[in-house]
Amino acid sequence: GRLLRTGTIGRVAVLADARGQGAGSAVLHALLDAARQRGEPIVRLYALVAAVPFYVRHGFAAIGEPFVEIGVPHVEMVRAP
Repeated sequence: GRLLRTGTIGRVAVLADARGQGAGSAVLHALLDAARQRGEPIVRLYALVAAVPFYVRHGFAAIGEPFVEIGVPHVEMVRAP
């Protein structure tokens, strides 16, 4: 994953073999720490609909309606860092 200048987290991905072992949480926490250090008031991401429960567990809330990007449903999510 990466933290863009706008406070948006982009392209978080974990290899299938590493899922369920905390790698995604570790990456997300590092990105949230970076956003906090930069003083970002809000962190935003565009999650695969299938990944929404993961982000909800990490304090994100879905806003707006799901949309399709590259044939895959996504939803915008936000939280304070």
